[in-house]
Amino acid sequence: MTATPEGIAPATVHVIQSTHLGDIDWSPGCELFLPVGLPGFEDERRMIPVEVPVQRPLVFLQSLETPGTCFVSLPVRTIFPAYRLQLSEEDCAALLFESDREISIGADVLCLALLVPFENTVQANLDAPIVINLHNRRCIQALPFGSAAGYFRLSDAGNWESVC
Repeated sequence: MTATPEGIAPATVHVIQSTHLGDIDWSPGCELFLPVGLPGFEDERRMIPVEVPVQRPLVFLQSLETPGTCFVSLPVRTIFPAYRLQLSEEDCAALLFESDREISIGADVLCLALLVPFENTVQANLDAPIVINLHNRRCIQALPFGSAAGYFRLSDAGNWESVC
């Protein structure tokens, strides 16, 4: 094992051959753990977030178990800047947060909206974001709780419009 000048061992680098993104170098420190997977993808419990610089702010969630499974997402506040996260006690427990703790987007969690094709554009359900605990990399798809933000669709003008 070779140590870095700071005396810390270098991170192990792995490669996954993504069907959609090609070869991706990743280290265990960036791996996301989904304790129950995602609805319809319950076996997908290990993913890595991938950013392609020319496609920012898109975040690709690439499965580490299935090279052909990759979700396209955006941070929820790029779609709806006033978005407020509300988590149930069960969601907080799954993310290993205390239920009475105030959770801040950006400092404690990253909230991503999955993009899905719709006619000639895409839409996002902000009521079911992927919530990533930035302290331990556990993540869940949070289901509606409290007030609803609803669905948003990308318009021909490039703006996000509320659908319902």
